Amino acid sequence: MNKYLLILAVDTSCDDTSAAVLRGDTVLSNIIASQTELHRPYGGVFPTVAKQAHKENIEPTVKTALKRASIALGNKTKLTINNIDALAVTVGPGLAPALEVGLNFMKDLAIKSQKPLIAINHIEGHALSALAQRNHSLKKNDTLDTKNSRQLEKLIESNKKKISDNSNNTNINYPVLSIVVSGGHTEFILFNKIGEYQILGSSIDDAAGECLDKIGRMLNLGYPAGPIMEKFAHLGNPKAIDFPLPMTTTKSFDMSFSGLKTFSRNYIEDHFGDTSLNQQQTYDFCASAQYGVFRHIMYKLSKVLEKYDVAEIWLGGGVAANVNLRKMIRETIKNTGKKVSNSDTKNPKLSKQKAKIIFRTPFTKRLCMDNAAMIGLVASYKFERKEFVSDLEELERSPRLI
Repeated sequence: MNKYLLILAVDTSCDDTSAAVLRGDTVLSNIIASQTELHRPYGGVFPTVAKQAHKENIEPTVKTALKRASIALGNKTKLTINNIDALAVTVGPGLAPALEVGLNFMKDLAIKSQKPLIAINHIEGHALSALAQRNHSLKKNDTLDTKNSRQLEKLIESNKKKISDNSNNTNINYPVLSIVVSGGHTEFILFNKIGEYQILGSSIDDAAGECLDKIGRMLNLGYPAGPIMEKFAHLGNPKAIDFPLPMTTTKSFDMSFSGLKTFSRNYIEDHFGDTSLNQQQTYDFCASAQYGVFRHIMYKLSKVLEKYDVAEIWLGGGVAANVNLRKMIRETIKNTGKKVSNSDTKNPKLSKQKAKIIFRTPFTKRLCMDNAAMIGLVASYKFERKEFVSDLEELERSPRLI
């Protein structure tokens, strides 16, 4: 990967408008304009409202991303589209009206700026999000503190030929298992090379995050219910309610969460009827439901690790920010008899040389939610392979992209 490559990326896959600038795999800016308050009255994402908000937010979000990136680079002049090497945009999966806004904006920008456009799968962004690097202080001989844009362009151009798989900050050990756990997707993805993936298993109905969110709504936790459930789960007993473990008789690595949602509804009706749960009962239900959802994922993960000898596990997606999920993954790895080294820990006693499996998570929880930084990261790898959109007019949104 060219560490001097500058990518401007946009993601409008659902209800957050996001724009980011990356320098290689380093995140210079990652701006997210949330629509949560707009959709709260509806108890979920309202497509037409999301589309209109994206239209209003996208231009100022992109401008802010460029401005923040300029500050991160230490430039004395404003970073503009002229300094960008390529553009990237999410084409799917996602909410069709929302995807349309980001796609149209970036297609127009690509035409006006004559910059190459790279189409990105949103799930691939989550799958690789753990590889994104934090922006640290630049070395004196590696600074982009220039007097004008022309000097900046010259410096970037002079380093275009320095593309190498080993030039990025992350030394990847293959094979890798990426676990994506979000509101819309739950998948186990295996690969020996970035860009070539094998989906080992996925949810056949509700995703894990979607299931937790719907259970939260049953408990009248508001919107979005998932984050509130996580907060309450810390105060409850995860063993208070014995949730069933789905799909134990199937040999596949697929998952199913709809049964856990149904179990929750029936349990509430049978044990509480029309009576509201008290505070501790709510905490216990949240803890038990969360544990039930994660236990299902861990059961399937253990089966994957029995069959595949992976060197690294990466976690991505909105639910990846959950502390208990991360803890359970570490425990599952250890229970397979393999040592675990955590890329997100500062414990010097954990040695990567002795570890069987390296566990990587995004360096910030903002990279777990829908964001453009992960889209720009994937684009940096695609840039090396020259995977540019050849015909902008033919490029369409793909809401059900796999």
